[in-house]
Amino acid sequence: MQATIRQATRADATAAYSLVCALADHENAADYLKISEAGFTAAAFGETPAFHVLIAEHEGQPVGIATYITRFHIWTGSTIIELDDLYVSPAARGLGIGTSLLKAVGKIGKKMKAPVKWQVNTDNTGAINLYKRMGADYAERGICFWRPENIC
Repeated sequence: MQATIRQATRADATAAYSLVCALADHENAADYLKISEAGFTAAAFGETPAFHVLIAEHEGQPVGIATYITRFHIWTGSTIIELDDLYVSPAARGLGIGTSLLKAVGKIGKKMKAPVKWQVNTDNTGAINLYKRMGADYAERGICFWRPENIC
């Protein structure tokens, strides 16, 4: 059975938040996940959403998520989409759901005439090779993240 990819609604908030928590666990980064479910719900599904959520369902169950933002890119002078999180639960991996989520974000970008940008761990060669086969450019560079409590 094929997965269904769709824009999430407020009714999906608990499932979407659970998938984000699962991603944080998967990346051994649960300590860095500071947003509560209520905060996630308000940010994603409030009057002016701070980000957008796609949900992947397989056999009627939520099994994957993609979160993204749109923003103005100074260098290009146009809007870009930044993919924030992409996650598929372990039981649903190998079914093409991650690729389907990424293509769904790409389809949104194509409709908006906006490039899609995301980050990948440099040691995730399988994903990097997939992205290249899909036509994405890959630039190996470090990403810095300066936490407010560590700023001098």
